[in-house]
Amino acid sequence: SIVLLVRSTKYPKYNAFTLGRTMASVLETKVAVRAFKRCVQEKGSDACSSQRTAVVAGVAGAVKGECAPYVEDFFGCFMHRYHLSSCSDATVARMLKCQEQFTSHLLSS
Repeated sequence: SIVLLVRSTKYPKYNAFTLGRTMASVLETKVAVRAFKRCVQEKGSDACSSQRTAVVAGVAGAVKGECAPYVEDFFGCFMHRYHLSSCSDATVARMLKCQEQFTSHLLSS
């Protein structure tokens, strides 16, 4: 069997292993969202605090992993006080767009 390792040239910290963990986290989060929604329907919102905690932690972790390259770009600009030629409003917009879209995707489960 052949194993293909994927490594980003722009973001060398992200490879097949980190990608696999993010994918597992996404699946776990989608399961947690469904469990939370089911709990709310059956027992009401007040009785589902542990499921809510799992959803919040899962969404935060999955979004962090999925949008990490955009967050790194943003903090690179922030640390250099936006004096880098690659820094613009689009840097922030891309990060926020990634976070918003991915969160919506996870919560639509």
